[in-house]
Amino acid sequence: MLQSQFLRILNNREQLFVGEVPRTFTGWIDPPRVTQRRFRRDGGHGRSRKRPRLVSGSHPAISVEKMLKYSPALRDQPWVGYHVKDGQKGPIVWETKHTMITIKDEKGLPGIQLHLVVARNMLDPEEVKYFVSNAPPETPVQTLLLVGFSRWRVERCFEDQKQEIGLDQWEGRRYLGLKRHLILSCISYLFLATVREQFRGKKPGAHRLPGPHGRRLARSLLVA
Repeated sequence: MLQSQFLRILNNREQLFVGEVPRTFTGWIDPPRVTQRRFRRDGGHGRSRKRPRLVSGSHPAISVEKMLKYSPALRDQPWVGYHVKDGQKGPIVWETKHTMITIKDEKGLPGIQLHLVVARNMLDPEEVKYFVSNAPPETPVQTLLLVGFSRWRVERCFEDQKQEIGLDQWEGRRYLGLKRHLILSCISYLFLATVREQFRGKKPGAHRLPGPHGRRLARSLLVA
C-alpha cells in the first residue's frame, strides 16, 4: 500500500520528495533484467503469451532492512556522521549510508530509481530510519537529510493551525467540505504569519539556528 502511494506521487515527475519509509519497503540495488520473450504456462502447449517479465532466476526485491544487512553496497559502506540539529542536551548526530535503489512499478517490474538514505542515531544505534527520494542522482546527502529531518516543522505548522485558527473545529460528512476548511485555515494562518513578521520587523540576515559553536546559518545545519 505504501509503495503504491509513492507510485502515485511519482506520476507527477515535477514533484520532488524525501519521505521516511518502513524497514519493510522493498526494491533492488541491482535491478534484474526484463525480457519480452514469449512463454507458455503449460510446458510448451497451448497459446503463448507475450508480455514484459523478469528473466528466469532473477532475485526478488528485498526490504531496505535486508539491504543494510546483506547487500555489499550498504553493508561494507562506512557510516558517515552528520550533525542534524541541536537538542536540549547538545548536538544530535546521525550516522548515514547512501545508495541508489530501484523500486517496483505497477506491474512488479523494475521502475524508477530512488535515493536510499539509512540514518542511525549515534546515541541509540537501535534507532534506524530509512529515507527515499526521487531527487536528481547528484543531490548531496546533506540536502536529503535536511529535508528528511524537517518533518517536525510541518507538524508544528498544523499544530499552530489547530490552536490558533481552529483547524480541528470542523464537523462535517463530506471530504470536499474538509478540503475547503483546510484551505481557509491555511490562508488564515498565512495571513497571521505575514502580519506577525511585519510587526516584528525584518531580520538583518538569513534565519539562523542555534549550534554548539554559536549561531549558524540554516544551510550549514548539516555538517559531515
